[in-house]
Amino acid sequence: MKYVILTDSRQQKEEHILKEFDKQGIIHIRTGLLSADYMALRYDEKQGFYLDYSVLIDTKKDIEEIAGNLCNTQSHERIKREIFKGQQLGAKEFIFLINSGKVKSIQDLKNWTSKRTKVKGSTLIKVFKTMKERYNVKFILVQKKDMGKKIIDLLGGNKWNYIATTTIINYIMVIC
Repeated sequence: MKYVILTDSRQQKEEHILKEFDKQGIIHIRTGLLSADYMALRYDEKQGFYLDYSVLIDTKKDIEEIAGNLCNTQSHERIKREIFKGQQLGAKEFIFLINSGKVKSIQDLKNWTSKRTKVKGSTLIKVFKTMKERYNVKFILVQKKDMGKKIIDLLGGNKWNYIATTTIINYIMVIC
């Protein structure tokens, strides 16, 4: 079975992520996704091409962004709608992949504070736990330089073969 990584066209281009996809020879296509920022388009001989909603990844540029999204009523409701939409599409895993910056451990996160918001790291940890319990989502902190690799791993890594032929690329562009 083979796959292509789809990136949401509303997502800011994250060059560090796209460079990793290119480095590993993974085809990636910008298109409008119904939920999240990254997902897989898979191909197998029996089914042909199909959108695989089982793992959806939403990236956050930093801890402040996710804090603002989850601790602001309007943004929180938008995030919940996004999660619910993903689950309706078949997501078994809805993952928030967050650039951790200087945070290297749970203790660092617990001690984290923001100059722009009143949210504290200890509060954010509680919100993460509640969201995980209520909505079955995951929050993964990763260094910016490793985000592309992590997306590849989460979407199936090496257990899938990457689609890498021009014919298939042209076909994919037609169906997206």
